[in-house]
Amino acid sequence: MLRSILLVGFIVMQVCGGVNAAMADCREDHEAADQNVRRTRAGIEKLADGTDAAKCAAYRRYTAALSVQRGVIERCDTGSNRVQNVSAIDTGISEYNKRADAICKK
Repeated sequence: MLRSILLVGFIVMQVCGGVNAAMADCREDHEAADQNVRRTRAGIEKLADGTDAAKCAAYRRYTAALSVQRGVIERCDTGSNRVQNVSAIDTGISEYNKRADAICKK
């Protein structure tokens, strides 16, 4: 299935020469944003017993990473689930902003 998707993507890139660079940028941006989200999420998990200041900083980094990922999805996702994907990220940002606000105020 993934191979089929990648093959279709490759064909579209070849047919739409001007779109080729934009698609490559989106792919690279998505990969970078995804890696950053995973890395910052792991940072939160490592701080389960950390200080409030450390947790505050970790939550802020994570919501910043989610915001970047949201921008990439909003710009690059052309599928039918685009609105749902952006909404899911908005929910995550809101949830972690609340957590950060609670911890950062202490």
